Amino acid sequence: MNEAKERRVAWAMLIICPLSMLAMFTYVTLGHAQGLAAGHPMEYLQMTCVLWAVVMVFIPILRITRMVTLPYWFMAILYFNMYMYVISLCHGMYFDVWWWANFTHVVSSAVVGSIVFMALCLIQAHSPPNVSLGSRGGIVATLILVTFCFGVVWEIMEGFTDILTRMDYMSYGATHTLWNLSADLVGALIMAAIAWIMLGRHSVNEISSEIRLGKKNIDAAVR
Repeated sequence: MNEAKERRVAWAMLIICPLSMLAMFTYVTLGHAQGLAAGHPMEYLQMTCVLWAVVMVFIPILRITRMVTLPYWFMAILYFNMYMYVISLCHGMYFDVWWWANFTHVVSSAVVGSIVFMALCLIQAHSPPNVSLGSRGGIVATLILVTFCFGVVWEIMEGFTDILTRMDYMSYGATHTLWNLSADLVGALIMAAIAWIMLGRHSVNEISSEIRLGKKNIDAAVR
């Protein structure tokens, strides 16, 4: 995609995506969101809409100002996760659909896995010739392990949050945590499969070159 078209897409994202979060904020504030009846506090749903709107403003600005440009395949996964999270919260799906929390963990883990994958490609591309993460399988195996570790850290954070606040809003027992960790592993494996396919079609350098700082890709910037 040429630079002019990239900027047009970024401007469209900058306008449309935050407005969609504003619409969800209004939907919640007017009391129509089913998530309120399901048990989510209004302030929690409102702040979720606001925070994701800020993220949806920040990311396109990075592209428009040529500070950071991220691959579109990653942007698609990231934005799908953000919309899915907000919409499912506002509609009470976490409480009304028993398997929904596990599904969202799968998607969120895939997002984390995609970030880990890009980081591993950058590390591999910029390492000295005698230093390597290994073969295609080595990169994928590292991706799975690191991504799953992030899921474990998240569950520990949830547990300590409830302990410190003396609430049980974030964690619901050992069985719930085990199901979440299982879903995190599934998400990591899905991203590992995608990474395996991408590495079969593109080199590590080609993948890392899609991440740019300013007008330069990361490879050129580091050199």
